[in-house]
Amino acid sequence: MNTVTEIIREAKATAGCIVDPPAGMPVLASNFTLPPDVLEFYSLCGGLDMFPNEDWGWRIVKPSEFLRADKAILELVYRDHPEDFDGTPSEGLYVVAVRGCGPDYISIDTHPARLGRCFDSYSGDHATESIRVVALSFTELLNKLFENRQDICFWENAFYGYFGQPDNKLKLQGRRSPKLPLP
Repeated sequence: MNTVTEIIREAKATAGCIVDPPAGMPVLASNFTLPPDVLEFYSLCGGLDMFPNEDWGWRIVKPSEFLRADKAILELVYRDHPEDFDGTPSEGLYVVAVRGCGPDYISIDTHPARLGRCFDSYSGDHATESIRVVALSFTELLNKLFENRQDICFWENAFYGYFGQPDNKLKLQGRRSPKLPLP
């Protein structure tokens, strides 16, 4: 697996990738922290567009776009019912990557007990037990996004579990999905 520095270096040399200059660090709520590899990434650049002219291109967000996922992805629902999200495990999830204008998001956990886990935060599944773990670290996520360029759902090849499944290895806990089963 390549390091964050190696991936950024390779992206700079790859046609179709845009590496933004450093623009500071993302700001988090006081009870959360940035994983060390995310700190390294933002110390070296201010975001990364991987093939922005392609439908399958992903963008690692700028520090100013590194927002709490509940608020960014479920904006209207969060605005009307913040009590459904505040104080839950999804509170520590922040948007780290987006494809197009959404609804394809990848979030990263900033809670110290689950630090660095990355999730497929598709707007229909975000903050539910159905949110899928796509990488165990930001470095792994960068590697997978860069290596699997045209494979939008690269995580289909490896299964780490779901946010809502208690898992001693991943230390994940989630709240039950409000979705009703289809008849």
